[in-house]
Amino acid sequence: MKHTLTLLLFANTLLSLHAQVLVDSIPYPNSNFSFWGIEVNADTLFLGADGPGDIIFSDHAGNILGQLATGHNFNHGLVRKPISYLIAEDYTTNGASLFEIGFNGEALGSWIFPDVNGGNSSGIGDLCPDGEAVWYTLYYPDNDVDPYATAYKWIPGTVAPLDSVPLHGEQPYGIALKGDTLFYVTDDLNGDPERIYAYDLNTDSDIGWVELPDTPIDNDMSPRGMYYDGTNLFLIANRQGGSAFAYQTIYIYAFDANVGFAENMNKGSVLVYPNPTVGQVTLEWPITGSAATVKVLDANGRTVHQERTANHKVRLNVSELEAGTYFFNVSTAGKMIDGSFVVQH
Repeated sequence: MKHTLTLLLFANTLLSLHAQVLVDSIPYPNSNFSFWGIEVNADTLFLGADGPGDIIFSDHAGNILGQLATGHNFNHGLVRKPISYLIAEDYTTNGASLFEIGFNGEALGSWIFPDVNGGNSSGIGDLCPDGEAVWYTLYYPDNDVDPYATAYKWIPGTVAPLDSVPLHGEQPYGIALKGDTLFYVTDDLNGDPERIYAYDLNTDSDIGWVELPDTPIDNDMSPRGMYYDGTNLFLIANRQGGSAFAYQTIYIYAFDANVGFAENMNKGSVLVYPNPTVGQVTLEWPITGSAATVKVLDANGRTVHQERTANHKVRLNVSELEAGTYFFNVSTAGKMIDGSFVVQH
């Protein structure tokens, strides 16, 4: 089964309608580990360390309790089973692998992720369990047009994925499952917003999204793995607030038991990012299923760019435009939506 993409209806305001609340965070300012995979129980946080590949044990106050060597120098996703761990290999041109490691560090098994998009599955972002299967985000091989990236459901050892979900953004990392709601987080790439998205697997539709805590400051939290423990959603990120000194932090979200994320369903707006920009700007609108004409004008009303697209967003190269404010309008489905962006050099 392959899920289809239903565009989020973007807006500038995120409603709190039975939605997510950032309730706590656990900083690790003195740790030199690059945490990636995560799983959580009542006493312990199990953290996959990218680089050394070890599994790090922490209490809920952020104190490191110990670590387990896995024999690998990567850890891009972590699943804790009754007697073992699953860890995902990160990017490789020869095809990434899933490894099973016993609680004593013994190697128990390995599987190669299925080929997709005409190539080896290489850019693994994160893992989460779903019965005997696992969901994982994949950022390479990717697509040339939106949706650029995909999440897959797969039973290790089988030839092909059982299911797939198209994702927003080009660099999806953390993934978690709450019933039939799939959560994933996107890192900043080519100006993509850093957000946690929610997707309904029953209706094959987007539920909404939430900006990461310091996105308005610098859009550089560098999010990694996620885990849902039945009550809260845990997210690893590399930056605490607006601090110039990045360090490992785990953010903890609580949300309504029945509703994941909600947002303002304002069909009269276009999402513009990054804004201001120096090289590229993306314009994204909520009306799907219709071709659109996009026109960009300078401050004097002169058309500097115009194109026709069947997609719901365009990415414009503005590196050769002079610094200043530019205006745009998107004509689609009998409607005209306009806005502006600023080019800086």
